[in-house]
Amino acid sequence: MLLAIMIIATGQVGVSIYLPALPAISESLLVSQAQVQTLVTLFLIGFGASQLFYGPLSDAIGRRPVFLFGQGIYLLGTVVCFRFSDQFEWLEIGRLLQGLGAGSASVLGRSVLRDSYEGAQFTKALSYLSITASILPIVSPVIGGAIAFHFGWQAVFSFVLVYLCAIYILGWLILPETLPYKKKSFNAHVIIKNYARLLVNPQVISSASYNWFTYLAAVVTLSILPFILQNQLGLTVAEYGAIMIIPSAGLLVGSVTLNILTRYYSVSRLLSLSFLIIALCGVWLSIMPLTLFNVVSAFTCLTVAQGLSFPLSIRLLLSPHKHQAGAVSALSGSIQMVLSGVFGGFLVQSWVTDHHELGYFYMTLAAILSTVLFYSNKCSWNGERPEPSVSVA
Repeated sequence: MLLAIMIIATGQVGVSIYLPALPAISESLLVSQAQVQTLVTLFLIGFGASQLFYGPLSDAIGRRPVFLFGQGIYLLGTVVCFRFSDQFEWLEIGRLLQGLGAGSASVLGRSVLRDSYEGAQFTKALSYLSITASILPIVSPVIGGAIAFHFGWQAVFSFVLVYLCAIYILGWLILPETLPYKKKSFNAHVIIKNYARLLVNPQVISSASYNWFTYLAAVVTLSILPFILQNQLGLTVAEYGAIMIIPSAGLLVGSVTLNILTRYYSVSRLLSLSFLIIALCGVWLSIMPLTLFNVVSAFTCLTVAQGLSFPLSIRLLLSPHKHQAGAVSALSGSIQMVLSGVFGGFLVQSWVTDHHELGYFYMTLAAILSTVLFYSNKCSWNGERPEPSVSVA
């Protein structure tokens, strides 16, 4: 379980550890805010698209060889970023390679746990993974901001390179093969047909969409906050990184609250509570002036909502799919990252540029998520009966 958490951390760190340094990269390499945003977009697109390959490949040939192959590509991309950090075009290539390799981490972290645990043990293990995957996108900017402030933004790539080398060596030495059945051939035609079936599976789409949209909200927020807090409110890179500790506490509050409330309330009610919190965050940002307190408190409440919804979404998604956990994780993760990369980049460049627009964006997502939940509760894949409580600890 610890190794699975460390593996998934490699992908999550790659998404957000560089975010505090984006204004510094923009200034140092003489590129615009829109251009520097492509470093986030390319990583997310590579991260998402590659999962469609890694998921079924790990279901066919095993988890261990896919880990070694994918993390090797991730290492290569990080070396490119480190070696050619003074050339923006090479940074773009390196970030794309990082994403193409990091896709293996998201798939394998979840699949290894699905292979290794059953029932309540699987739920408990998944809760730890969910908390880690939720917290890392918030904690990573704290680390990245401190490194960029004290050693320069190029040093962030050095840190990631050292971390990836350590995980690769550790996985090489101790990662067992957890595939619960005999290996089989990798048939691309069958895989495409299986993805097509999953794409029209209401249970898969509805369960995964709760995570897709809340993750999109976090990516958009983390993409514009460095510019709002540093350029408009005058925070340094280190101060920005330190202030991000507060939203990470929100994720812990949400996860702990979920562990308590799940004993008394259904999944639908807990998800409804999460979406209501997101809507209230949006209302707050849309009517309040730009201050550090208003922006950080709204983002913290959003992370509380994520702490509530993320474990429930993943639990609902994976539980019925023991024999194709890799494919289901891959499809969900792929759509999540591509959606965040493409739409997140578009939104940051064309709509969500200040805190008021961020509030409107939150309210829009809350409305979409509530509609999906209402529709799924009325349809037959929920069995037309009360949902059982889902324990996450």
